[in-house]
Amino acid sequence: MAENFDKQIATLDRAMASGVLTVESADTGRITYRTYDEMRRARADLIARRDATTGNPTGRRRTSRIVVSGRSGW
Repeated sequence: MAENFDKQIATLDRAMASGVLTVESADTGRITYRTYDEMRRARADLIARRDATTGNPTGRRRTSRIVVSGRSGW
């Protein structure tokens, strides 16, 4: 099933690179997006669904590092 998501993501990537808002695929048929932002959201959704099926979450993580340094008068 992940291969199907990979095909859809690759097809969407090609359409986004060419600037076309209509994507045609044998798997999904014809999809017309209103804006480029809508295409980006659809791509992010496909990646999240692919990662959920493979058990490989690649979501963003917030990390912070606190560094404390000091000098004593000794």
